[in-house]
Amino acid sequence: MKRMGTWAALAALLAAPAAYAQDDTEVFRQTGQWAVDYGDEYCRLAGTFSNGKDELSFVAERLQPGTALRLLIVADSLKTFRSAEEFGYHFLPSGPPRTLRPLRGETAQGTQFYNFGTVYLAELRPPAPGTPPPAGPPVYDRTAERAAARGVTGLSLDSGWTETVRIETGPLGAPIAALQACADDLLTQWGLDAAKHQTMTKPAMPAGATAEWVPSGSVRFSDFGDLRASQNQFRVMVDATGKPTKCDVLWPSLGRSTNERMCAAILEKGRFSPALDKDGQPMASYWMTETFAFMGPPGGR
Repeated sequence: MKRMGTWAALAALLAAPAAYAQDDTEVFRQTGQWAVDYGDEYCRLAGTFSNGKDELSFVAERLQPGTALRLLIVADSLKTFRSAEEFGYHFLPSGPPRTLRPLRGETAQGTQFYNFGTVYLAELRPPAPGTPPPAGPPVYDRTAERAAARGVTGLSLDSGWTETVRIETGPLGAPIAALQACADDLLTQWGLDAAKHQTMTKPAMPAGATAEWVPSGSVRFSDFGDLRASQNQFRVMVDATGKPTKCDVLWPSLGRSTNERMCAAILEKGRFSPALDKDGQPMASYWMTETFAFMGPPGGR
């Protein structure tokens, strides 16, 4: 059953900031409250912005607790240079420049959108020189994410677009806190212990080469175009022994038979190092990945 809620309490925290343009940049200011959609398989934060004549929607989606966000900008007014292949953006006020190849589409109502795929509010930094690489992904730190989000006040669309666009969101600490609460609720929907996940010391990780789990040729390199913008993600439920117990595909873009065949193979051959709770004891959890994890080296599969 779909769960949906608007966090009216955010209104006082997220009043639209006083915004002004210092150049020819198109500035979009917030026109209402943030809304959080508690979907069955996702959490979605959305806000509406206007430059006085056109509107756009800033949408951030999350499929699990973690720092990854799927970012979409919904607007008919945004235009790109026809020759542009990569597009520039950065988070305000002074985030580093980033590039991406967005996926363009239309909503059910016919409005144009740009899917940026997976983005991170804070820049991902490599380990310091001389330090060994981590054995796996770091445990999700909710407090650190909220602190990083408080320092982000908007989004600037730079190169590749016919004009620079600035979306002034105001500090994103409170909106991200709302997404965090929604994502924790997703764990409960999946039958997992959300409280344990907030204090766990290690996430579930594959034991072995994931590309060897699925039949050779399940995903071809010609399928790359269907995997853009973080589409076709796999979520695998993992019990306390490291055994996969359930497989789902989110934002599917490959054929249904392909995904079903891959899920069946993952459940049969997949093996994991289980997640560990705060006391270092194995616990039921999940693992989520993009389809590329199941693709071998070029020419090898």
